[in-house]
Amino acid sequence: MKTFHHSELQDFLEDESFRSWLAGTADADLAQAWEQFPLRYPDRADVFSKARETLLTLQGDTFILPPSRVAQNIRQIMLDTQPVVQPTVHWYQTPVWRWAAAVLLVGGLWLGWRLKHLGHDPSAKIYRQLVVEAQTPLIEVANTSTQQQLVLLADGSSVLLMPNSRVSYSKQFNQFAKREVYLTGEAFFEVAKNPEKPFFVYADHLITKVLGTSFTVRADGKNEVNVIVKTGKVSVFTRSDKERVEKQQSPQLIGLVLTPNQRVHFNRDEGRLVRSLVESPALLDMPIQRAMFEFNDTPIAQVFASLERAYGVEIIFDTDVMKNCYLTASLDDDPLFEKLNMICRTLDAQYEQMEGKILIASKGCP
Repeated sequence: MKTFHHSELQDFLEDESFRSWLAGTADADLAQAWEQFPLRYPDRADVFSKARETLLTLQGDTFILPPSRVAQNIRQIMLDTQPVVQPTVHWYQTPVWRWAAAVLLVGGLWLGWRLKHLGHDPSAKIYRQLVVEAQTPLIEVANTSTQQQLVLLADGSSVLLMPNSRVSYSKQFNQFAKREVYLTGEAFFEVAKNPEKPFFVYADHLITKVLGTSFTVRADGKNEVNVIVKTGKVSVFTRSDKERVEKQQSPQLIGLVLTPNQRVHFNRDEGRLVRSLVESPALLDMPIQRAMFEFNDTPIAQVFASLERAYGVEIIFDTDVMKNCYLTASLDDDPLFEKLNMICRTLDAQYEQMEGKILIASKGCP
């Protein structure tokens, strides 16, 4: 167990392990050691409490500053809290008021730094607000490494947490009517099916509701917030949606529903959700056999039906106009959009994306 020789306020403030414990990034053994400190060293419990309150006052339960700024601020605290020898000790020179002044000093320095950086990461600010407002005790996992981190949930679901991302969930996860997760950063979710207990991901301004599927949520502080579906379906709506309660409580997925290879992004400036296809739609997993795209004088309706089944993407075209169109081609190794380009060149047609669908425009075939 860690041995402590801390006796002064400065000892705690300069200890990186103490700051990491308050930030929630310390390992289990170190966290336990700090939590037991007041019991093991009761004679130093007061200064321990002051150090803890000094840092926690700055940002709820998190204190994150660049190491150089931390050292600079601590030195300034200690200079400003040095006892001043004067004939008369006034009320504002008492230890309590000097300590309060130190808190205000660091608070001012921290606030300037924090305001500068919060402007670049509003998602983190919203995440912290949501976590504080949660009605049940939460467990937080922070991925401070450069590798992906797997988080397993009690219901059998999993979260692949990307670097510089955080996720929080209830300590009694899966014991409530709703399974709720809070995210800042990026994560890939594989959700265990349970229609009786819908799964919600709260990230930035978006709420993603699923019954059981796999998808990615990206809320990394940039201008757009994205939800990308790999399998199954998800419903996405904003926290300010007037029908939010109805959409959350409905046993069905209602509202803006995404299917595989679709994505939605929320633009803060415009305040709206926009659905589209992903940049490179992937083939859906087929348990029996992979899709084959060998066409030999095949009616175009069958060609489009094959693409729809393989990619889960709806293709809209005029069946009457294109009833005489046939395709002979081998498209096995081509991405979806290259397949569509080849088909359209062959049939003198055009395609465009709209609301996550493919629209085909054609004059028909002779």
